[in-house]
Amino acid sequence: MQVIDAYWGRRALDYVDAIEASETSASVLSQFEKMIGDLGFHAFIMAGVPAAGQSLQQTILANGWPREWFDMYAREQFHRYDPIPRHCLSTLNPFAWSEVPYDRNEEPGAHRVMTRARDFRLREGFCVPIHYDDAVGAVSLAGEEPNLAPDARGALHLISIFTHSRLRALARAAASGQGRRLSRMEAEVLCWAARGKTAWETARILGVSERNVRWHLEEAQRKLATKNKTATVATALVNGEISI
Repeated sequence: MQVIDAYWGRRALDYVDAIEASETSASVLSQFEKMIGDLGFHAFIMAGVPAAGQSLQQTILANGWPREWFDMYAREQFHRYDPIPRHCLSTLNPFAWSEVPYDRNEEPGAHRVMTRARDFRLREGFCVPIHYDDAVGAVSLAGEEPNLAPDARGALHLISIFTHSRLRALARAAASGQGRRLSRMEAEVLCWAARGKTAWETARILGVSERNVRWHLEEAQRKLATKNKTATVATALVNGEISI
């Protein structure tokens, strides 16, 4: 792990203490988005590198990509060409997107992914590979002109590893409830939807981005095999996944 010091080092260590004490995914993501925002990043995704025949959606732990970019990325299966997740398979070290080599002539798909990302204000990024068990994942952050100074990189490395670990721990705890299919964050979002709150209002209550709320609503709908938000809330109530 890179050495961290001075201001961003202290911020990172305080952040780790705070999220280790957090009991909900919403709290962790709220603090994460604030921390990376202060470093100039406005988008992120935490996901596994999809294996053959696996979709990106099946590997996502948390999704903070712009909605339009994520929809395009998933629809066109950009993960098959994206040089960022590919690079994660061959390194344990964090890296800036601009440091990943690819040949734009020999790999037009890779060049298209990186070029289209810029259309969504994802001009530069920082990726932290996560190697565990027999799988490889990553925390990938993006912005227009993020802070990638050495001390900032060290802080990003630390907070990414601990955030990923804390979210996985909370997800496992939520899944341990007998018969439960929804993550704790998905259940929280549905509870507020059941109370009549919009995605925007829920985002303000939980302290996360609206796109994060919408993604968790869609994940809950997919898991419960329902057709819309109202049916998802009703099914979750009947199944005992949430209560109001």
